[in-house]
Amino acid sequence: MINHEKVWEEIHYYSDGLKISGFLYKPKDWKQGDPDRPAIVVLHGYSGMKDVYGMDVPHWLWDAGYFVLSWDYPGFGVSEGERGRHRPLEQAQATYDSVTYLETVDGVDPSRIAYYGSSWGGANAIWCGAFDERVKVIVSAVMVSDGERWMQSVRRPHEWQAFVKQIKDAERKRVLTGEKTTAPLGDIMLLDPHTRDVIENFHSKDHRFNPEYDLESAAACWRYKPEWVAHRISPRPVLLVYSEFDMLVPVNEQLKCYEALGEPKKLVKIPNAQHYDSYYMTNPELHEIQKIEVLEWYAKYL
Repeated sequence: MINHEKVWEEIHYYSDGLKISGFLYKPKDWKQGDPDRPAIVVLHGYSGMKDVYGMDVPHWLWDAGYFVLSWDYPGFGVSEGERGRHRPLEQAQATYDSVTYLETVDGVDPSRIAYYGSSWGGANAIWCGAFDERVKVIVSAVMVSDGERWMQSVRRPHEWQAFVKQIKDAERKRVLTGEKTTAPLGDIMLLDPHTRDVIENFHSKDHRFNPEYDLESAAACWRYKPEWVAHRISPRPVLLVYSEFDMLVPVNEQLKCYEALGEPKKLVKIPNAQHYDSYYMTNPELHEIQKIEVLEWYAKYL
């Protein structure tokens, strides 16, 4: 069982002029003057926040002796930025800036910084890892590999055609008038029963939860395709974790990205698991499979 005592300090850094809120975990056995340690940036999912369902991974990484930085995307949680605005490239910039922040932290070895990303954070881990060679090791779990393919794959053909028309109409309206069109989260990121249950019982109970997004968020997602740049990460190592019965992000997403990666790489299946079964809050026993593999990967390469 994970002990959720407060073992972090609240920090902030700036990205694109916005104040980004984060939790910095410093190893409990590290003290001033000790040798520098590796550090890991933790990236949360599409509708997540660092302190709603994303605290378990930072905690056990901290317990293993790493510096850990977990933070809210621009416009999410307590970070500054427009609410209901999901822009992958803005999140990417904030991710690069998170690494720069870690380079300033006393005790962090800047040559040993890694990513851990889950769900949409897994997409950001692949994308940002391809362009930021400062990052030595990458872990991506239950990730989106191609935003357009992901959104199309969970819709029936007529639903996809209607969705495309809706987005295009909203884009043209925005360009001509400056007015944005919004929609519920579940209309953009389709919610299977398992995911809907998690959203209702965890995410939406927090007063900072974003229930609606502008439709430009969907268009931005279409144009975000980490799979296209995944090959650029090699020879840096990537561990990719997927849930066997993922219905929010179909398994093909993870497998396509894995195929695109160079060596060294490793693919881990969480058996009999749906998307959020990879999280401790939903299924501690299955989450343990991921935890063991992740810690072994970091121990080997970081």
